Amino acid sequence: MTVIRLNPTERAVRYCKRDNFDLERIRQVLNIVADSIDFRKKVEIVNITLDIDCRRQDSEYNFQSKFILIAGITSNHRRGKTRKGRLSFLFQHLIHEFRHCMQEVIFRKDASDVTYESTNEQEYAESPLEKDANWFETRMWKKAMDLYFNLKTVKIKNANVYHG
Repeated sequence: MTVIRLNPTERAVRYCKRDNFDLERIRQVLNIVADSIDFRKKVEIVNITLDIDCRRQDSEYNFQSKFILIAGITSNHRRGKTRKGRLSFLFQHLIHEFRHCMQEVIFRKDASDVTYESTNEQEYAESPLEKDANWFETRMWKKAMDLYFNLKTVKIKNANVYHG
């Protein structure tokens, strides 16, 4: 069982606050996704640092440091016009990079399995780690986004107060 602790940087907090994205709900979604992948009985706590940078071109995951950098959506991108479009962009990239984290934590893959020099080369697309992350992204990001919205409606008000 993998437990995800999401540690957003100040920049990620500002980005999410600006668009009213709930980082706690995003963490819950990642934990549910991790639960659907990991069936081990051993509990492993994974601290992931999340950063969002609108100046970057490519999102990335750094093996060993468990650092996810999401390239922020620019205002002139067609999906950047609406809040839901920006959220779907965030989830699409986050799920892809999160799969790389799960490759490291659960499947015990590491950076030595990466054989490409840049993300523009054909070697990048043919890498087994990228094939797996692309496969997972296409099947999971919409479900993760739906889960994000469903978690909002599931909240119980005043559950932290005793009503006896």
